[in-house]
Amino acid sequence: MQTAIIYTRVSTDEQAEKGYSLRDQQQRLEKHCEAKGYEIVKHFQDDHSAKTFNRPEFHNLLDFIKKNKGRVKKIVVAKWDRFSRNMEASLNMITFLLKLGITVEAMEQPLDESVPENLLMKAFYLAAPQVENARRSLNTTNGMRRALKEGRYVSTAPYGFKNTRDEQNRPIITPSGMAPVVKKAFEEIASGNFQIEVLRKSLLKEGLKISRSNFYTLLRNPIYCGLIRVKAYKDEPEEIVQGIHEPIISEALFYEVQNVLDGKKKAKTKYSLVNNEYPMRGHLICPRCGKTLTGSSALGNGGKYYYYHCTAGCKERHKSDVPLNAFEIWLKDISIKPELAALYLAVMEDVFKTNEGDRDAEIKKLHEKIETNKELLRSSALKLAKDDIDKFVYHTVRDKVNEENRAFEYKIAELKKLDSGFKEYCHYGISLLSNIGHY
Repeated sequence: MQTAIIYTRVSTDEQAEKGYSLRDQQQRLEKHCEAKGYEIVKHFQDDHSAKTFNRPEFHNLLDFIKKNKGRVKKIVVAKWDRFSRNMEASLNMITFLLKLGITVEAMEQPLDESVPENLLMKAFYLAAPQVENARRSLNTTNGMRRALKEGRYVSTAPYGFKNTRDEQNRPIITPSGMAPVVKKAFEEIASGNFQIEVLRKSLLKEGLKISRSNFYTLLRNPIYCGLIRVKAYKDEPEEIVQGIHEPIISEALFYEVQNVLDGKKKAKTKYSLVNNEYPMRGHLICPRCGKTLTGSSALGNGGKYYYYHCTAGCKERHKSDVPLNAFEIWLKDISIKPELAALYLAVMEDVFKTNEGDRDAEIKKLHEKIETNKELLRSSALKLAKDDIDKFVYHTVRDKVNEENRAFEYKIAELKKLDSGFKEYCHYGISLLSNIGHY
């Protein structure tokens, strides 16, 4: 009586799609071995993909064989794709097992090894699952690219979005509960007031749980302004298409952030994290030696006390509230008087109103350029439909037009901000300068 190991396998995807049953495989293999007169010495079953032999139970199978040399003569599987779905890996494993005196047998695809021509049949059985995998992978890739080109994002939703379904039960992404925080991140970067890492750490308190590299990738992803990047594939160039999902930010804000990241827009201020106990550390100069004062605490009667002091060798030392109070008094002294603030605001308003006409004219010109570009795109689409131009020329025109229009939209947004900027920044600025001690 020959001895055999029966091996059953089913991956999670296969079980979900085709209803493979480990129990069914086991029962049929047991009946097969009984009919053939094989003694079953062990049964191993896996629930992993067969693209490689890096499967937990198959490793256990090999360990069993090594510990019981000469005891096992056959490994019996239901079909060759239960053994492996990779032809090269299968042939290598079969060769390895043959050196140990073990043959592999597929119950539903039997082969007479004594007939040389059956080697071709074995090669077919081993190659067919790999071909099926490759075709499935290609179909999946093509399907996903087709969906992307139609503006539908079908992969795992990026941070700030969630995967949902539309009215036709088709996959679509929608803003999640973290969308407002993501929007705030873009707005703060666009302001030029924050370094990326400082901003990321400050937003941790608002629930933004994302790594440094992923945060930078987030800021570069056009999906947040409603656009989808379709990466280059084979002979197809990379392209940006309009998505059908609800954007979290505007295109103008997205491209403003890109300008900041590319260094085209200089940061106004580089904030760093501040220690609440020593808010003036790094800004105070020692009156004795000219060095920068640092801060530290000391335990005393009643608790912990905070001090600004010089470095070793200099005895300059002050309680932390002394320079803070002095600084606050000085700020109140330089605050602008209300009547001067009102006069300054009126003068600035006059200047802005004078420039208002020029701004509106420039916005009008930009809108006209956008419409001209759209007409060019429509004309090119008609020529493509009539075969007057080829796809390459059309894609070149389309990409150029879309790029120019995004730049025009950004300029329009910048010009429109001038008007709101007066109301927002000037009034706030006057308030700040009039109440600087409070701030």
